[in-house]
Amino acid sequence: MSGKGEVSCHFSMTPDEDNPAGYVVSVFKNEEALLETADGTDPSPTKAVPVTVKGRGAARQVMYGDDWRASLTVDIGAGQFLFIERYSPAHVVSEQDLNAQARIAAEQVLENLEKASAEGA
Repeated sequence: MSGKGEVSCHFSMTPDEDNPAGYVVSVFKNEEALLETADGTDPSPTKAVPVTVKGRGAARQVMYGDDWRASLTVDIGAGQFLFIERYSPAHVVSEQDLNAQARIAAEQVLENLEKASAEGA
């Protein structure tokens, strides 16, 4: 999927729409495009926590409600941002595991982006 300043992939892990689980991977061309996606409707978000992912500045956040969502927003340079979200029905996966799975996915995507950049893609 692509939109104004954004390219996203949704990786569903469950076919059941009533109990969705999976990942969202998005790349934003700039801060403005990233901020346009923030809607503030999450029922119980936590404050963003500054972290690093593969040496890059990032923010980690967890949202609670019917679905739990662990997300990482990573500065990938040149004003662009990577957003990774791991989501699951509430209480199915622990917060710690959701955070770890989001981090692993972010690290894998960053490796792929770095490899593509090195190859001139």
